[in-house]
Amino acid sequence: MSTSRTSLRKIAEQTGVTRMAVSLALRGKPGVSESTRKNVLRVASRLGYEPDPELAKLLTHIRMRTRSETKASLALLTSGPHRAAWQQSVTERKYVEGAQARAKEYGYRLDEFWMNEPGMSLARLGNIIWSRGIEGVIIAPLQGKLSETESRTLDFDFAPFSSVEISETVEQPDLGRAIHDQYTSMLKVLAELTKANYRKIGLVLEAALDQRVNGKWTAAYLYFRQVHGGKSLSRPLLLDAPNQRAFDKWFDCHHPDAIISVDRLALRLLERRGVAIPREVGYATLDLDEHDAGHQRVSGIDQNSRLVGAAAVDMLVAAIQRGERGLPKQPLRTEIEGTWVAGKTTLRMRPARK
Repeated sequence: MSTSRTSLRKIAEQTGVTRMAVSLALRGKPGVSESTRKNVLRVASRLGYEPDPELAKLLTHIRMRTRSETKASLALLTSGPHRAAWQQSVTERKYVEGAQARAKEYGYRLDEFWMNEPGMSLARLGNIIWSRGIEGVIIAPLQGKLSETESRTLDFDFAPFSSVEISETVEQPDLGRAIHDQYTSMLKVLAELTKANYRKIGLVLEAALDQRVNGKWTAAYLYFRQVHGGKSLSRPLLLDAPNQRAFDKWFDCHHPDAIISVDRLALRLLERRGVAIPREVGYATLDLDEHDAGHQRVSGIDQNSRLVGAAAVDMLVAAIQRGERGLPKQPLRTEIEGTWVAGKTTLRMRPARK
């Protein structure tokens, strides 16, 4: 069997181009014309060319060492009313921490670019990023409350770059994404509360937050309700904003013995109502912050957000090494599952008498 080195030489001889041009064409790199690329791929296919995986590993190692010395950059594109808006979210800070740590392992640093910089168009921003020799961009979650009427289109020229999004707040264009598995997390919470013998479980969310995860929380909740019977799960309460009156009305109607929520929304509403947690009502969150003093005693899902950020960098570096530029023909998804953490806001209830 021919080695990949011999195959490259044979392809070069039969196409009349250099081995470097053959290498660029096979890896999808710029530097050769489209006609040359097609001709090289046609001849390589006819000759049965197969890349040497050990050689590819060596080249990757060399590239990583070179990047470690030169400190090449990846671009982190953030949004919001001010440059540090994303830092107000614990989850998004963890995304960036995870991405920074993984980028460093590959020999990159992560440079932040604020997409809402006054006087800065996205076209100009793209040119700046390209002029700095940056090959890959990561889109951080869009800031602000999302709604069905709000545009979630990002008018950025992705053609020169490899790209990936953290979360799924951008609808258009359709990018590769690293996301937390919100659907499975809801099912995990419901399974844990059911196992603890809670029998009247409720869901209280701000509608905009469910919109940020494309309705996966309510979808999983309603699926579980359908499969396990409507009597155990009440109708979800989706609020435009924290509303004590609406919550009290819903609570008096359904009399839940446990409530699922996020960002401590229902926790605060229960406390204002004077409900004892967990003696009267259990509480679980869908996004636990173990470093927040107010969350250290709360039961819920650790979304493993640093792993989500790290996964985004894994996807991006792989795309760069494959020479994939522009919008993907078939966007890929990497989903990270959350971990249930039993805190002090839930109890193991006594089984209901039959």
